[in-house]
Amino acid sequence: MRYAVGAAAATPATTPHEAPVRTDTAVDGASSARRVTDEPSIRFSAPVDPWADAEAEAAPQSPYSTAYPPASPAAPSSPAAPSSFATPGQVEPPTTTVTPTTGGGGRPYRKGFWILGGAALAAAVALGVTAAILLRPGFPALDYHALDQLTRFKPVTSVSYTWSAAEVLDDRAYFGSVDDQGRAGVIAVDTTSREEIWRSDAAGAEKRWRSMTALPGAVALIADPDYNADAGRLVVLDGKTGTKRWEHPFGSTDTALYRNGTMLLVDRKAGQLIGLDLTTGKQRWRNANPDGSTGSTVLDITTSDGLTGPADGDGWPFGAEAGDGRIVQVTNDRSARIIDLATGKPGKSRGNVAYTSDEMVAHNGRLFVEESSTDRLVAYDLKNFDTAEPEVVYTTRDGSDVSGLAPCGDDRICFVETPGYEREKAEVIAYDLKERKVVWRKPAPQVERLIPVGDAVLATTGKSATLVGSDGTPQWSEPGDAVRLDSGNVLRFSDPLSSGAGDQILTGVHVGDAPALIGRIQDVRGGTCSWNTSVLACVADKDFVLARFAG
Repeated sequence: MRYAVGAAAATPATTPHEAPVRTDTAVDGASSARRVTDEPSIRFSAPVDPWADAEAEAAPQSPYSTAYPPASPAAPSSPAAPSSFATPGQVEPPTTTVTPTTGGGGRPYRKGFWILGGAALAAAVALGVTAAILLRPGFPALDYHALDQLTRFKPVTSVSYTWSAAEVLDDRAYFGSVDDQGRAGVIAVDTTSREEIWRSDAAGAEKRWRSMTALPGAVALIADPDYNADAGRLVVLDGKTGTKRWEHPFGSTDTALYRNGTMLLVDRKAGQLIGLDLTTGKQRWRNANPDGSTGSTVLDITTSDGLTGPADGDGWPFGAEAGDGRIVQVTNDRSARIIDLATGKPGKSRGNVAYTSDEMVAHNGRLFVEESSTDRLVAYDLKNFDTAEPEVVYTTRDGSDVSGLAPCGDDRICFVETPGYEREKAEVIAYDLKERKVVWRKPAPQVERLIPVGDAVLATTGKSATLVGSDGTPQWSEPGDAVRLDSGNVLRFSDPLSSGAGDQILTGVHVGDAPALIGRIQDVRGGTCSWNTSVLACVADKDFVLARFAG
């Protein structure tokens, strides 16, 4: 192994009738603390509960919703309880039988399951409990149970392949779709009562809708520019009523980041950052790029506590307080500076940090940069960013590429090293910043991204997922996708999350424990799904579905 560690040194969209690209999890890179350069267009944290309990109780029952009674799944081959553990393999999973008043049906899933038995199961569970205690204290197993309380909702505009989305934040779920005329329709649902709160088409019509993002007390939609327009639109709807609060021009290359009441717009056409008030849309501050160019990469500075809640398929937190209220901006001249999001006040600029296209992540007071010009991974101390020299974390082997930077502990960074284009030879590596050394490296063929799960890390390929423990030992490897629910729990999908409609087998896994079989959800577009630690919201083939899997 030829690598150097531990030394300190100075650094030298879619159109109607077209199948959509995935707009919920398309950011480049693998960390939840990734740079804000691509889809989804809005990133956020610091949620609050803007709705009182009385509001949900007073909301009228929607004539469009259909509530399904709790289901009684068929018993598996071993004694079943809502929290019974099983492992994918040989036996067909129990399915949730419901009696819908409308719709219904779904394609049978062909994969089977196998169940550990007797002494083997007891030993596995005992070892798993011990491992879980050691791996992530404070995040016990969720109360996984058979999928139940399925509720379906009729869309405002018919679901098509043009664009659709589902978003969950705290006790609200939002569903969106667009008709052939480009009219966007959104409904809001209380995830506890499963009652529709409102439905709205106040966002209007556009030729190409790009994304929808749930925010504290609001929901934001973004439309790309029409062929004859200079800019698209960012439209913010009120979370209580569905009425339009405000809108703002939004370019095809622009992105946004939400933090603590401030919506940050990265305006790449004008070469500036704009801070807007989420409630009113009024400008709080505006900063031109210091080098006068239009290019800019913005990185959210995440915290350890901020990465403990539910995250999307790329590892980006749905609603936790992910950031510390600051960002790092890198511009085309390779300089970087730290900006306070509340005030827009920038710190001193530091030169020769990174190209805007370099792999970067900012987490727990450090900025990590994979220097494409030197083939080194370095770490900057953000407390003394403009003066302190960076630490060289890793020097790649000849012709190798470093990608997928992701925190995997308070003082650890994990990443993928790939020799040239030989993805079959890729490895996941963990570097400990206190010990100043590589603590483990494991083969990870075809891995595309890393998602932190406490001190463990999910390595996903787009077709399968592997959970690697804090000591580098693979806990399991399964086909399909896997996402973080919290720092001790993972939700597994039997198939990759894509825009096509199909069945998904769901499995809940507490780190270190055997998996808990949840069941099958039918005819959902997995790439649209969103979740918290108890419910799953998805766009189905013709409508929207909300289901409970824990609690």
